[in-house]
Amino acid sequence: MTLAPATLLAEAGALWRAERPLLAPLAGLFLMLPALAMLLLLPQPDPVAADGSAMTTEALVAYALANAPAILAANLMQLYGATVILALFLGSPRPTLAQALRGALALLPLVVIASIAVWAMVFVGAIVIVPALYLIGRCFLVTPAIVAEGPIGPVAAISRSFALTRRRGWLFFAIAAMIFVVGQAVVVLAGGMEQAVAEAGIGSPVSTIGFNLVAAMATAAASVATLLVKVVVYRRLSSGI
Repeated sequence: MTLAPATLLAEAGALWRAERPLLAPLAGLFLMLPALAMLLLLPQPDPVAADGSAMTTEALVAYALANAPAILAANLMQLYGATVILALFLGSPRPTLAQALRGALALLPLVVIASIAVWAMVFVGAIVIVPALYLIGRCFLVTPAIVAEGPIGPVAAISRSFALTRRRGWLFFAIAAMIFVVGQAVVVLAGGMEQAVAEAGIGSPVSTIGFNLVAAMATAAASVATLLVKVVVYRRLSSGI
């Protein structure tokens, strides 16, 4: 079976256009709003050198620990929103929005545990960079497997994702990375413009909110794009189309 990135992205785009009235509010509430809250409410981390030194790592860890409750709450809300979106398109028969919201809540503990397990694997693999990137591709369908075939445990979901993504790990990593990079490019651009406006002395609370809103929307858009690609890929691979 041939899975061309352009075809997968086109199908995901068609799904977005068909379901935009449903997806846009969900993405705004569960994906964009937590990102915006973190950008506006959390203190900015102190500048550190991006050299991978022990001091840099310690500074990042200290910042994460100091703001752990807010970061965890925002990530949990985003994870729940992602699960709701997957449930809407992978449930059989297709659930109503209310059913998807309830079903996602029931599956959330499994999704959280599976996500922690996946990132633990990636962290261990990061000792050698290439295996870590490959693992991201092989774990591309872990959450879709939990949603579509659940309730199944994290180990079973990871195993299922490995089975579905066999010989396609790099393909799915490349697609996920491409979407992430595009989203982050907008985030960096918005952040740079916010800083430039502030340094020019013409910044205001309105401009700060505006630039951060753009960054949060870009983050949410990238998340939705990735989720819809996962829906398309899972449907194809699980049915052999």
